[in-house]
Amino acid sequence: MSFTETIYGVLFEPAATLRSLADHKPYGTALLVFIGVLLWSVVFEQALNVYGDSQIQEMIPANLYWLFSLFGAILSLLVLLVGSGLLSLISELIYGKFNAGGILVVLCYSSIPGILGPPLHYASTLAGLQWLGAILAGLCMLWVLVLQVIGVRESLQVTTGQTILIMLLPLLVSVLLIVGMAILATMTLTI
Repeated sequence: MSFTETIYGVLFEPAATLRSLADHKPYGTALLVFIGVLLWSVVFEQALNVYGDSQIQEMIPANLYWLFSLFGAILSLLVLLVGSGLLSLISELIYGKFNAGGILVVLCYSSIPGILGPPLHYASTLAGLQWLGAILAGLCMLWVLVLQVIGVRESLQVTTGQTILIMLLPLLVSVLLIVGMAILATMTLTI
């Protein structure tokens, strides 16, 4: 499958395309796609910061915006790598299915609709319709999340409900740990 066929497949035939990507695992192109989407977002985020009138912009030098944005992109790449391994580990513990490489590839390719959000948000902001830009960027983000669920489902060959559980379990555990630590902190402070 060529690169353009893969992009078309991810956008319009996601289940079959993501299943094929999870089986063949083209790591190099997958990471390039993800990095490309991240860098595209960084450029438009910088444009939104320059266009917007905020007090934070006055306090921070312009070069630091690029540094913060690039740091965020690097952090996103690290979260992707750790997250794909974590999702695969959870799947193996619960359902006995493991495919960390496939999950990494499908999560990278699932980010493709995310390339539409920043320019739509920027164009809407320039047109004076910031609320429309936020809605359009949110819809692009929702599209990415749906593709991620489909991709993880096809990669692990589990049901959609099982996939949602696998993807929500780290969040639920984190929330429970934070709530538990907050309760423990309040109990020790009142003593």
